[in-house]
Amino acid sequence: MRPFFPLVAVALLTGPIVSVRADEPDPFASVVKPFVTAHCIKCHGPDKQFGDVRLDDLPADPTKAAERWSAARDQLRDGLMPPAKQPRPDQAQTRAVVLWTTVALGAKPARMPNEGNFLPHELLFGKTATGPGASPERIWRMGPQAYDSLLRGLFRERMGGLVQPFALQGERGIRDYAELYSIDEPTTELLMRNAAIVVKHQTSHEIKDGKISGKHGSIPELLALINPAVEPTRQQLETAFARQFRMATSRAATREELARYLELYDKCLKTTDRAGAAEGVLQAILLKAESFFRYETVPGSSGERKMLAPANLEQAVSLTLGLGRDAKLETALTKAAATGDDAVRAVVDGHVRAVLANAGGKDVKPRFKMFFQEYFEYQKAPTVFKNVPKGLYYSPAGLVRDTELLIDHIIAEDKDVFRQLLTTEKSFVNCNIGQNKKTRKPEYIRGGTPNNKTESLPEPTYYGFEKWPEEQPATLAPNTRIGVLMQPSWLIAWGTNFDNNPVTRGRWIRERLLGGTVSNLPIGVVAMVPDDQHQTLRDRLTVTRAASCWKCHQRMDELGLPLEQFDHFGRFRTTETVLDVEATEKNVDKKGKSLGKITREVPLVMTGEVADSGVAKLDGAVQDPREMIRKIANSDLARQVFVRHVFRFLMGRNESLADAKALQDADKAYLASDGSFKALVVSFMTGDAFLYRTVSPAAAKAAPGGAK
Repeated sequence: MRPFFPLVAVALLTGPIVSVRADEPDPFASVVKPFVTAHCIKCHGPDKQFGDVRLDDLPADPTKAAERWSAARDQLRDGLMPPAKQPRPDQAQTRAVVLWTTVALGAKPARMPNEGNFLPHELLFGKTATGPGASPERIWRMGPQAYDSLLRGLFRERMGGLVQPFALQGERGIRDYAELYSIDEPTTELLMRNAAIVVKHQTSHEIKDGKISGKHGSIPELLALINPAVEPTRQQLETAFARQFRMATSRAATREELARYLELYDKCLKTTDRAGAAEGVLQAILLKAESFFRYETVPGSSGERKMLAPANLEQAVSLTLGLGRDAKLETALTKAAATGDDAVRAVVDGHVRAVLANAGGKDVKPRFKMFFQEYFEYQKAPTVFKNVPKGLYYSPAGLVRDTELLIDHIIAEDKDVFRQLLTTEKSFVNCNIGQNKKTRKPEYIRGGTPNNKTESLPEPTYYGFEKWPEEQPATLAPNTRIGVLMQPSWLIAWGTNFDNNPVTRGRWIRERLLGGTVSNLPIGVVAMVPDDQHQTLRDRLTVTRAASCWKCHQRMDELGLPLEQFDHFGRFRTTETVLDVEATEKNVDKKGKSLGKITREVPLVMTGEVADSGVAKLDGAVQDPREMIRKIANSDLARQVFVRHVFRFLMGRNESLADAKALQDADKAYLASDGSFKALVVSFMTGDAFLYRTVSPAAAKAAPGGAK
């Protein structure tokens, strides 16, 4: 069994992961077994089996006891074992055991979006990856944006009564994963209702003096089918059905498909009039499964690796970029496919670069704006209820707009994007984008009060300005806030109704920047922070230091607490307001009736700690939130974790070991381009994981529309 395991204990502890050789030591015997003996057997051995779990008899081949090995690995990975009161094992040894077990068990990627970090980072970036890659073939239900784009292609005018049928799950972070969605009965009902509304608009008309005339936006070819005075010819039927088919699927209908729709029309005539039969067929075309799914399948033998067919690749490219279908791109891909895969890759490269060349500032594509919304989740700020104090001008929607303008600005500059997102000292302040009446060019305008540029902003201000900044984005006061994580919108979104939330903020940093994992709150556990108003939130949060809590909270709290520099409205502060118990007790009238609470200001403690990151030079104490974020932003680890999240968004799945080369190539492209987000996107969309699919055992079926 020794050569079976592809990790070497010494390499795991001191350097990059390398392949095992026959003459190298057995990692199970040299690292894993001693670790289990030292840290697990006391509670899970022959004498005691807490939780009915025994680990002393685990076999050297984890596949022979996969369930127990997997459970033990997960407990170590999430920091849940050994228990808090027991001696903590060396961090490097723990990670070595987790890595060894993960690879030995097969390292299958988790299904849910927020489980992507279950695959240890070292396995993807710990050694130089080689060899061709591919994604598993799949059929991916389109998301809300793609459905909206489809509707715009069917009818250019605004339509009332339509309902979005493709809602996404309420998961944290990136949500549109291919495996998560199907079309069930309620969704089908909505699609049928929408199809009827679309056809009514497409054929909207009026009849005067016995003559039919279309209303604004109606489609002439379709209108010809519903004229009660004239029976449509077979050619008119074919033309109308072909037009509808092209708009719904972005490809031409075959002769066989048109024949089936003509046959359906004849059947409908037996139960309704000509207009009703035509509307029924037009609706049926809109309900074709091809209209709602991305077909990413390839023909061939099981395990075979093939490039997507031109029609399917065009669909994947267009929907990934957030655009409507592109017949010209499909034509170019079809022509290139006759030359070879390299020619196809070149066409995709040129198309993606051309689209992204205009993706900046006001023209950032909605698809990529969605990525940053799902990555940071600042846009949730308006959903967090706040009891707004008198005199505070509070506009969470405006604060979200400021953050989006900042992100758009950074993407437009497209230099050192990740670090700039976290550490920029600039911000838009109460701003929006309008149009200059003279030049007709975009310009920044005020988004709310004050009414002129010279008056003072409402107090207390959010960004530390006494007057409206003339230049946008404005440079913030030194040693106050930096980057998106200190934008008011992000701080509000990751707070609570009445206070900050260092726990959720720390979890965000652990998962989105450090690539770590944190277990969900156990069932039956009520997470409550004492409402002791005379204490700071930091002091009240010490309840999480209990042994039963700290095993999870040690991964979050010290990362979130430095952000106590800001209150729960996202305002910069140096002190925290607490109840002055003694003064309040004395604040009574002559009859002893309370005259109200008295508060006092307590200097803030803003220290924190980065721990268990897997990078020794990154771990350590920090004095304030700016030091912490700059330290993390400058690390290779955080940048690479960001790359992993971009991969998940573009691919609609979690990364696997086979994606190591795609991730490393994208990271290299990002560095070589001085930190260009667009270069990152181009690398992924022209890489093997995007262009190629492997044939599944069950996929002897060809994808509709050209995967034959």
